[in-house]
Amino acid sequence: MAALSRKRRVLCALDSIAELGARGITLRDAGHETPLFVVRFADEVRAYRNSCPHTGISLNWLPDQFFDAECRLLQCSMHGALFQPLTGECVHGPCLGDRLERLPVEIRDGLVYLAQDAADDACPAER
Repeated sequence: MAALSRKRRVLCALDSIAELGARGITLRDAGHETPLFVVRFADEVRAYRNSCPHTGISLNWLPDQFFDAECRLLQCSMHGALFQPLTGECVHGPCLGDRLERLPVEIRDGLVYLAQDAADDACPAER
Protein backbone atom coordinates (compact mmCIF):
# COMPACT_ATOMS: atom_id res chain seq x y z
CA MET A 1 0.00 0.00 0.00
CA ALA A 2 1.47 3.36 -1.01
CA ALA A 3 2.35 5.77 1.77
CA LEU A 4 0.69 9.16 1.68
CA SER A 5 2.91 12.23 2.12
CA ARG A 6 2.09 15.37 4.08
CA LYS A 7 0.89 17.84 1.44
CA ARG A 8 -2.81 18.80 1.48
CA ARG A 9 -4.67 17.92 -1.76
CA VAL A 10 -8.15 18.54 -3.11
CA LEU A 11 -10.13 15.31 -3.44
CA CYS A 12 -13.36 16.67 -4.91
CA ALA A 13 -16.05 19.32 -4.59
CA LEU A 14 -18.40 18.65 -1.69
CA ASP A 15 -21.45 19.18 -3.88
CA SER A 16 -20.24 16.44 -6.25
CA ILE A 17 -21.24 13.90 -3.56
CA ALA A 18 -24.91 13.43 -2.80
CA GLU A 19 -25.98 13.35 0.85
CA LEU A 20 -26.06 9.61 1.61
CA GLY A 21 -23.61 9.11 -1.22
CA ALA A 22 -19.98 8.39 -1.97
CA ARG A 23 -17.44 9.14 -4.66
CA GLY A 24 -14.44 7.07 -5.69
CA ILE A 25 -11.15 8.92 -6.22
CA THR A 26 -7.74 7.69 -7.34
CA LEU A 27 -4.65 9.61 -6.28
CA ARG A 28 -1.76 9.16 -8.73
CA ASP A 29 1.91 9.87 -8.05
CA ALA A 30 4.98 8.67 -9.95
CA GLY A 31 3.27 5.54 -11.23
CA HIS A 32 1.60 4.70 -7.89
CA GLU A 33 -2.16 4.76 -7.48
CA THR A 34 -4.04 5.04 -4.21
CA PRO A 35 -7.78 4.32 -4.50
CA LEU A 36 -9.94 6.21 -2.00
CA PHE A 37 -13.57 7.10 -1.56
CA VAL A 38 -15.30 10.02 0.11
CA VAL A 39 -18.61 9.50 1.94
CA ARG A 40 -21.35 11.97 2.89
CA PHE A 41 -23.60 10.64 5.63
CA ALA A 42 -25.57 12.33 8.45
CA ASP A 43 -24.11 15.76 7.61
CA GLU A 44 -20.57 14.36 7.99
CA VAL A 45 -17.81 13.68 5.46
CA ARG A 46 -15.33 10.82 5.73
CA ALA A 47 -12.62 9.42 3.45
CA TYR A 48 -11.37 5.84 3.40
CA ARG A 49 -8.89 3.82 1.37
CA ASN A 50 -10.92 1.79 -1.08
CA SER A 51 -9.70 -1.54 0.27
CA CYS A 52 -11.73 -4.18 2.11
CA PRO A 53 -9.93 -5.30 5.29
CA HIS A 54 -10.88 -8.91 4.49
CA THR A 55 -9.44 -9.30 0.99
CA GLY A 56 -7.89 -5.95 0.05
CA ILE A 57 -10.14 -5.53 -3.00
CA SER A 58 -12.08 -2.35 -3.80
CA LEU A 59 -15.46 -2.16 -2.11
CA ASN A 60 -17.34 -0.98 -5.19
CA TRP A 61 -17.75 -2.89 -8.43
CA LEU A 62 -19.58 -0.02 -10.14
CA PRO A 63 -18.33 3.59 -10.04
CA ASP A 64 -19.35 5.48 -6.89
CA GLN A 65 -21.61 2.69 -5.57
CA PHE A 66 -20.45 2.02 -2.02
CA PHE A 67 -23.73 1.92 -0.06
CA ASP A 68 -26.12 -0.97 0.46
CA ALA A 69 -29.62 -0.79 -1.06
CA GLU A 70 -31.00 1.11 1.97
CA CYS A 71 -28.13 3.68 1.95
CA ARG A 72 -27.41 2.92 5.62
CA LEU A 73 -24.14 0.98 5.43
CA LEU A 74 -21.13 0.75 3.15
CA GLN A 75 -20.97 -2.63 1.43
CA CYS A 76 -18.18 -4.70 -0.07
CA SER A 77 -19.33 -5.87 -3.48
CA MET A 78 -17.21 -9.05 -3.30
CA HIS A 79 -18.60 -10.72 -0.18
CA GLY A 80 -21.25 -8.38 1.24
CA ALA A 81 -19.39 -7.17 4.35
CA LEU A 82 -21.15 -4.13 5.82
CA PHE A 83 -19.40 -1.12 7.37
CA GLN A 84 -20.58 1.86 9.42
CA PRO A 85 -20.23 4.96 7.19
CA LEU A 86 -18.89 7.26 9.94
CA THR A 87 -16.46 4.86 11.65
CA GLY A 88 -15.59 2.32 8.94
CA GLU A 89 -16.24 -0.51 11.41
CA CYS A 90 -17.34 -3.82 9.89
CA VAL A 91 -20.67 -4.81 11.47
CA HIS A 92 -21.46 -7.84 9.31
CA GLY A 93 -19.40 -10.30 7.30
CA PRO A 94 -16.06 -12.10 7.39
CA CYS A 95 -14.12 -9.06 8.67
CA LEU A 96 -16.50 -8.39 11.59
CA GLY A 97 -14.88 -5.94 14.01
CA ASP A 98 -12.18 -4.80 11.55
CA ARG A 99 -12.26 -1.28 10.09
CA LEU A 100 -11.75 0.47 6.82
CA GLU A 101 -8.65 2.67 6.85
CA ARG A 102 -9.92 6.18 7.51
CA LEU A 103 -8.07 9.20 6.13
CA PRO A 104 -8.48 12.68 7.64
CA VAL A 105 -10.30 15.27 5.56
CA GLU A 106 -10.95 19.00 5.77
CA ILE A 107 -13.79 20.92 4.15
CA ARG A 108 -12.93 24.44 2.93
CA ASP A 109 -14.75 26.67 0.49
CA GLY A 110 -16.91 23.80 -0.74
CA LEU A 111 -13.95 21.48 -1.42
CA VAL A 112 -12.96 18.24 0.30
CA TYR A 113 -9.23 18.07 1.06
CA LEU A 114 -7.14 15.19 2.25
CA ALA A 115 -5.78 16.74 5.47
CA GLN A 116 -2.14 17.77 5.67
CA ASP A 117 -1.07 14.92 7.91
CA ALA A 118 -2.11 12.32 5.31
CA ALA A 119 -2.19 14.06 1.94
CA ASP A 120 -0.43 12.91 -1.17
CA ASP A 121 1.78 14.70 -3.69
CA ALA A 122 -0.35 13.13 -6.38
CA CYS A 123 -3.02 14.85 -8.40
CA PRO A 124 -6.53 13.45 -7.86
CA ALA A 125 -8.16 11.84 -10.86
CA GLU A 126 -11.83 11.03 -10.50
CA ARG A 127 -13.02 7.77 -11.91
